[in-house]
Amino acid sequence: MKLIKLFILLTLVSCTSFETNNIAPGYIATFNSLKNLLVGYDSDLINSELINNIPYASLTLKIGRGPKGLLILESVRNENYYWLSADSIYLVIRDGRIIKTQGLENDLREVIYPRISFKEIMTIGPKQFKAFYSFTNPELNNLELQLSYLVGEKENIQILDNSMNLILVTEEISNRVLGWKLTNKYWVDENYYVWKSEQALTPKIPPFNVEITKKPSM
Repeated sequence: MKLIKLFILLTLVSCTSFETNNIAPGYIATFNSLKNLLVGYDSDLINSELINNIPYASLTLKIGRGPKGLLILESVRNENYYWLSADSIYLVIRDGRIIKTQGLENDLREVIYPRISFKEIMTIGPKQFKAFYSFTNPELNNLELQLSYLVGEKENIQILDNSMNLILVTEEISNRVLGWKLTNKYWVDENYYVWKSEQALTPKIPPFNVEITKKPSM
């Protein structure tokens, strides 16, 4: 009964909240929007029992120093996975990467990058590519970024009750003109599936920390 009540609660409230300390003024609106839409709750409520009783793929999201919150897989379209909070905040993830957000004051509208899989990154030669990021409010179209990858060693990662040995792949993103330099991390299994990641969308917003708590079946 507690699990049923909690699941109903998750449909009425939202997935996370976070602080606005030390954030550039131009991006405060983003945080206020998220804070109004996403109500944080005790991350201790997110446990294996809860996840096993929800009949959908799920992930946890933590932004910066905020608490963890839960998102549910809403749909899969053209290899894009749409993860939804209770208040219609979307993350669109492809190949483990966040490529779009929807429902925030300042959204990542699109990412264009070579369809290089983690299998190719981890098994083939030099790993440097270009990507183009577009944002809304303020609008910024096709910002060119340089991407490079470094494949590290295996690390033991704990997600709820599941302990896994995953390979750390580090992604460096930079733009010399704007002085952007971001570091993203992906923890990948032997089948090249990303179970955990730390992804920064811009230098102005804290990283999105994503953990897959129930893997999609498709």
